[in-house]
Amino acid sequence: MQYNIESYIAEKEARERRVLVYTEKIQERMLYHSSEIIKKLVEERHRQMTQQEIADIMGVLPSNLARFESGSRIPTLVVLEKYANALGKHIDIKICDFKEQE
Repeated sequence: MQYNIESYIAEKEARERRVLVYTEKIQERMLYHSSEIIKKLVEERHRQMTQQEIADIMGVLPSNLARFESGSRIPTLVVLEKYANALGKHIDIKICDFKEQE
């Protein structure tokens, strides 16, 4: 019986390590993609309007907008879509096979 408990605990710990590594990779990839989307949106915003103007259209405080434009905050998809809509744009989200994404 002791062997089974030890095997179970070892497998559980190994599984937790795999999940942690996998989660870190996903977060790293999502941060990269989010920052690229934000960068493109901010470039478009600079061509069209001021930060104050887009904040007024979106109904958010300019200071909150500045945080996500600078990368110190990662906005939700809803906020990104509101930002894009204020610029007359939209965000397409695609679900694809993992290898296709790389």
